[in-house]
Amino acid sequence: MKKRYQLFYYSEEQVSYIEAKGFKLKFAGLVFVSVVAGLGTLFVANHFLGDILGIDVDRITYLSTENRMLKAQLSETNGRLHDMLAMVDNLVNRGNELRLAVNLPKIDEDTRILGTGGADQPLDAGVISRDASTLINTSRSLVEQMEREVEFQKTSYEEVYGQSQKNKVLFSHIPAIIPMQGYFSYHGFGMRMHPILGRLLMHEGVDIANDVGTPVHATGDGVVEFAGKTGGNYGTAVEINHGFGYRTWYAHLSRPVVHPGQKVKRGEVIAYSGNTGLSTGPHLHYEVRVEGKQVNPVTYFIDDDRYNQIREQLVLSTK
Repeated sequence: MKKRYQLFYYSEEQVSYIEAKGFKLKFAGLVFVSVVAGLGTLFVANHFLGDILGIDVDRITYLSTENRMLKAQLSETNGRLHDMLAMVDNLVNRGNELRLAVNLPKIDEDTRILGTGGADQPLDAGVISRDASTLINTSRSLVEQMEREVEFQKTSYEEVYGQSQKNKVLFSHIPAIIPMQGYFSYHGFGMRMHPILGRLLMHEGVDIANDVGTPVHATGDGVVEFAGKTGGNYGTAVEINHGFGYRTWYAHLSRPVVHPGQKVKRGEVIAYSGNTGLSTGPHLHYEVRVEGKQVNPVTYFIDDDRYNQIREQLVLSTK
């Protein structure tokens, strides 16, 4: 049988011992009040003593406020990262314009996605709150995506720069100026009735009339492959290999001033006009050949005003 303990006290009024009822409840209440008061006193004393117990409530409040501010800043940073990615998209479009300008193919969206793809490693949300984890993972993902985009565009721009340097060399070698000042009074490029042979033949260049001894200029950078007498209808002539599939031919000269193997620059004097070979008068016969095929030299003259004037002269010469 379980023993039951009772508490009695002596009452002088009744001159006898009386059982103290409700003692346990009162005792528990007293203990609770004492503990609360003691903890309160402890917290106050700890605060004034510089938080020697390391339980400063103010610091907890500060950290809570700081946490809210950091979340707000992360949200703002993510918004700015989205804006920066939109700017990168705009740079991609401008980059494609530059690629086309230097004769490189555009980068299509599929290639770009393949080149900037990558697996993001999410942060484990088990040690921090879910919303904080989401913000941090979003920031990491945006930063990593931007790093890949920037690296991809850097490679593209380096390719554009390299191609532009190649183009500088190419453009300097393309025959692009009028080789000699004069009047385009002869037949232009195409089929014509030969003025001496009297039969319909292909005229593979243009003729520029001027006095004997007029300077003849190289129309692009290149290397002289031939300079001298041809022993045929062209008389004394000069041929320049410009590279990239381009060659030019200058005929009916009085004398060349260059020699085979010599490098020449666009505009440099290479000969003087004459009346040698099968010619009806002093003039320069000029040809442009691309990959071995004769093309109309007039289409390579870069001066538009002069180009229109030449076309008018060539039209008048056929009437």
